[in-house]
Amino acid sequence: MFLAKLSLILNISCVKITSMMRDSSYTPFSISPNPNSLYLTDSLRAVVNKSKFTIDKKQGLTCILGDIGLGKSTILRFLHSDYSAREEDMVTTLIPTPAFPSPFAMLKSICMDFKLEPERSFQKQQEALESFLQEKFVENKNVVIFIDEAQNINNKQLELIRSLLNYETNTHKLIQIVLSGQLELKERLSDKRNKAVASRVSTYSILSPLTLEETKEMISYRCKFENINNPFTAEAVEKIYQVSGGVPRSVLKICAFAYHVKEIEGLEEITPEFIEISEPEVLIPDKPEKEVKKAAKKTSKIKTAKRGRV
Repeated sequence: MFLAKLSLILNISCVKITSMMRDSSYTPFSISPNPNSLYLTDSLRAVVNKSKFTIDKKQGLTCILGDIGLGKSTILRFLHSDYSAREEDMVTTLIPTPAFPSPFAMLKSICMDFKLEPERSFQKQQEALESFLQEKFVENKNVVIFIDEAQNINNKQLELIRSLLNYETNTHKLIQIVLSGQLELKERLSDKRNKAVASRVSTYSILSPLTLEETKEMISYRCKFENINNPFTAEAVEKIYQVSGGVPRSVLKICAFAYHVKEIEGLEEITPEFIEISEPEVLIPDKPEKEVKKAAKKTSKIKTAKRGRV
């Protein structure tokens, strides 16, 4: 009985704490790459499946490519979260920003992530990693490196990745690497100087913008995930798709600001007018100044209408 009461008190406290946190910084449409709130479209499922094929079948290297804002980081973290939870048969590390001054620094950082002692020479560090990989292979554990912002990797560091992929048995790679980066990474891999590493890519995935239907589904999914009623009218969602081009980050930025305005004004639903107000606030303007001012005037009209209903 006591434990049941204690559990109830703790649950109520958690609700109060969550409510307090939401009062200051909470937004249900955060653009942070939270893998738990990822809406998997059919095309994103295909990306996940291709990446998992490379990892599970120990084929070495897979690349996730796409333009800015299409969800590369979220997909990468989704995969990392999935595999890092499997401690019984996986060893993983995530490199969010590969800003290494040299291949040796990159190698040393990877080794330290795997709790290996730093060595004084590049060769010794390679030998330490190779021994570690052989040890994990004997333990039947798969080692995976997830690298975000991989377009920042230079040619020498790509050569290091190629050399890591040389650690293998007759049938499997001893280390799997997932590169996630902007489309310039594809251009770099197409360079003749990187032909050797490009030839080792098991699978490529190129992300594309959402369709209108996927935009509707993503917004609806995010509302359900955050346990809020979906305030966006069908017309508002169509407007969001129109101005965002189906880019997920832009969709979420518009939704976040429109939802914020709705909360301030105390209204129940978000109409296309809210989207016209939100667009110039969160996206780089590509409209004439007159149109931006026109959208600003609509803010006043909405406020006036709201006051008139009170």
